[in-house]
Amino acid sequence: MGVRAIVFDVDGTLYYSEGYLRHLTRAIIEALAELMGVDLRRAELIFHSVKSRVKTVSMGLKLLGIDRHRFYEMVVERVEPCKYIRPRPELRKLLADLRDKGIKIGCHTNSSRRLAEMVLRCLGLGLKDFDLVITCDDAEPKPSEDGYLMAIKILGLRPDEVLYVGDRWEVEVEPAKRLGMRTALVSQKPHGDPDICLGDVMELPDRLDELDC
Repeated sequence: MGVRAIVFDVDGTLYYSEGYLRHLTRAIIEALAELMGVDLRRAELIFHSVKSRVKTVSMGLKLLGIDRHRFYEMVVERVEPCKYIRPRPELRKLLADLRDKGIKIGCHTNSSRRLAEMVLRCLGLGLKDFDLVITCDDAEPKPSEDGYLMAIKILGLRPDEVLYVGDRWEVEVEPAKRLGMRTALVSQKPHGDPDICLGDVMELPDRLDELDC
């Protein structure tokens, strides 16, 4: 098999929850308001402005001069992911089956490690289910190449031996493709130029053969 490792994004890729997205967005706006000393309405305007400019909140924090680690500490204190995210036991089986085939498994998220652990726990997963975990505590957030290059280095593989799976083309899948990684986009509305498109991450095992070239 050409693919020797698979690196997954977490939010929107391993699961999708509109309810949690709204809940998380509210927590982010509250944290911004407190850190910047503005009211919630002003913080919401800043949130949307930053996202339109740099696509991700994590990258936007640098523009705002906000410490990323302090920000995520405040967000973690405000969120309860398991109220919205349900366990997906099939995910653990998917990861285990891939590892049984000799494929290394990683995850790469713009969340902090603590928040990522919370979300994975809601899904019925833990850090032990992955050979590597890269968060915004470890590398500059996507779409920066930092985390991708770190994953390639830790795995000790060529870029074309690594499959990157994400749900946002410009923010996370396109940067992987530019580096020479194989790519899979998880989306109900295929766009961009990934190697394969998936409606759900659980479709991946049946599509891996398409990458053996």
